[in-house]
Amino acid sequence: MSTEQVKVEAEVEDGAVAAAAAGGAENDAVDEAVANADAAKSARPKQRRMRDMAMSMAVLLVPIGLFYVGWQWVASDRQVSVVDTTENHSTAASLGLAAIEPELSGEWKAISTDLAVDGEQVVLRTGYYSPEGHGLQLSETNGTAADVNEDLTGAGTPVEAAGIEWAAYESGESKTWVAEIGGETFVLSAEADGAGELPELAEGVAEATGA
Repeated sequence: MSTEQVKVEAEVEDGAVAAAAAGGAENDAVDEAVANADAAKSARPKQRRMRDMAMSMAVLLVPIGLFYVGWQWVASDRQVSVVDTTENHSTAASLGLAAIEPELSGEWKAISTDLAVDGEQVVLRTGYYSPEGHGLQLSETNGTAADVNEDLTGAGTPVEAAGIEWAAYESGESKTWVAEIGGETFVLSAEADGAGELPELAEGVAEATGA
């Protein structure tokens, strides 16, 4: 082999080595870039993940909040089943009871009616749904308050409403007012949260009886 050929081969070998070195350097650079990217991903602040979670929770809470608001609106304006009290009132009247219809605004709804007859004793009960959304009951009898509710014993606490003196009682969470008007006993009952509307019901009874 001539000296010229040896020289050429040497140059070729040196070029290959240089190219390989350059390629290795490029590969190292690529590997380093990938490693840096992975490190950057792993080093992403947890704060961002918390923010993403918070946004996801917000997306879930919005429809829940809208449902709750909508339900509150529907519940406050819900319809109640009104009953016809005519038959029981007519029967009670035929048995000698005054069977009054209290003078109340149209916002008061009769939602239940019951007539109990035991010999000459008559008890007429009417349940009302009040303007404030509470349940109250008016009972009228030719007997005593104990005939309406056996827990109504004793003198009670005097309460004046609509020009009538009532005897107030508390039983559990319910409040009851009792008064004798025109020879009959009237009993007004309400749960604790509806007690504030007893005076209005009492006024309706007073107007209906002419007391």
